[in-house]
Amino acid sequence: MSTLQTLKTFINQRLTVAVEEIFGLLETTISNYEEEINRQRRLIEDERSEFLIKKADMQQAMRFRVIIDHDIKKITFQNDIPSSVEDFIKVFKQAFSITTDISLQYKDADFDDFFTLTSTSDLKDKDTLKVVHMPPGIIMTTVPHERNPDNSDVSSVDDLLSADSQDNLIPSPPATERQHLWPALFPIPIFSYNTEMALRQGNEKFLKDGTLLTIPSIKSDILERLAETMFSYTAYPNDPQRAAVAQALIEKHPCLREPGSFNGCYGWQQSLKYKCGNYRSKLKAHGNPELIINTLKHKQEGDRKPAKNVKKPRKSEVNYLPPHPVGETDSSLENVRLELIAMSKIQDNGQMINDMMSRTYSCRRREVVGQSVQIAEFKERWPALFDPLQVNKVNEQSSCHTRKYLYYNSL
Repeated sequence: MSTLQTLKTFINQRLTVAVEEIFGLLETTISNYEEEINRQRRLIEDERSEFLIKKADMQQAMRFRVIIDHDIKKITFQNDIPSSVEDFIKVFKQAFSITTDISLQYKDADFDDFFTLTSTSDLKDKDTLKVVHMPPGIIMTTVPHERNPDNSDVSSVDDLLSADSQDNLIPSPPATERQHLWPALFPIPIFSYNTEMALRQGNEKFLKDGTLLTIPSIKSDILERLAETMFSYTAYPNDPQRAAVAQALIEKHPCLREPGSFNGCYGWQQSLKYKCGNYRSKLKAHGNPELIINTLKHKQEGDRKPAKNVKKPRKSEVNYLPPHPVGETDSSLENVRLELIAMSKIQDNGQMINDMMSRTYSCRRREVVGQSVQIAEFKERWPALFDPLQVNKVNEQSSCHTRKYLYYNSL
């Protein structure tokens, strides 16, 4: 065999070995890739199966922690929850044998507080719900009553509701006309029975060893009752007024002082700010005219901003924009106004005119505040108003004081 043939044979052998090694490595690499792909596919399939199972569980079963007065219960929906809040409440009433009217609140994870349930889409599995009892007449009762500084806010609602069930509940609306200006010393109302018991024990312990009360469940009841009492004096309390309420609260209940606060009640002052705003939102939804007048759709086109041209009473005004008397509507009061024009032309009927003017006070205030009627037109519509006796009566209604009282008080 020649040298050339030997070289050719050697090269063929080496190339064959190299090709076999390359194919072997390629086969190994491809095999590894196939195994990794199969592993990833199995992992995706497992995750997909787990997701479908969880999704099916969520669709088939939703569990809720339910607070009913002082009891904590559990309810499970095997299929899907009702789409409307009304149907959702019906299920709750049937499940827990509740015969009275109720509303539901859910605990929001972001704010760590309870909010009124307006859509079942806000709910998630294992959410906490609170059942709020609504006694008959609690929203519709608007009979005026005389307030007393010591016990002006004691109502029958506290006999029916516990502290845990009053959060974000619309209490008995205020009288159609306010009775007092903002007091020099704010009267702290009496809270629900459970809250009062907790405060009494907390005050005793504070006086004994300085221990502060740390029961978060009573805070919502305290803020709700304070907001209701503040609204009985003014719909838009300012910072000094909120500070006065917070100071009065910790003076009456020192166990509620806040550690780390420069005055012991700054946190209460801020909480009152947001609670009063929330309280106004709820009353606005029920058509309170003093609040409706400041909604965007009732403002001029250039003033449609939440903080622009907000109509509030002056310092001496109490009944700035009261609701209509119970049972009265715009049309019924318009009929009274027409009768009043005819009656103003007849002598010796002052008492009847007084009664009719009192009934239509809310109607006149809506014209003054909401429509900005010209004086000539206003005099034509309300001729009896320009009688000296009625001028004094208007001052008494708007500020709870007569002009004669203000004159003597200034001496």
